[in-house]
Amino acid sequence: MNPIQIIFTLIAAIFLIFVIRLLSLTSLGAEGAQLPWWVYATYLGILFSGIMYVNARVDEKRKEEKAIELEGSIILDEIRNRRKKAKLNENDIELEQNNNKEAYLESK
Repeated sequence: MNPIQIIFTLIAAIFLIFVIRLLSLTSLGAEGAQLPWWVYATYLGILFSGIMYVNARVDEKRKEEKAIELEGSIILDEIRNRRKKAKLNENDIELEQNNNKEAYLESK
C-alpha cells in the first residue's frame, strides 16, 4: 500500500467512527448526548473537506508529473535532433576536408 491509500483508509475509518457516534448519540434515550446534531454535521463537513483537499492535491500532483514528463521528453527530443545535426555537420566537414586533400594531391 502506498501512503496515499493508507491516508484514505484512515480517513474513511474516522468517517465511519463519526457516523456511528452521531447515530448513537442522537438516538432517543441516548445518555450523554450533550452536543447538538449540527456540531456533528460540522465535524463531518470538516472531515469531508479534508478528504476532498487530499484528493485534489493528489490529482494536481499527477497532472504536474505528466506535464513535467511531457516537457522533459520534448527537451530530450530536441537534444537528440541537435546531436544528429551536429554529427551530420561533422561528417560533411570531414568529407569536404577529404575532397580538398584529394584535389590538392591531384593538382601536385
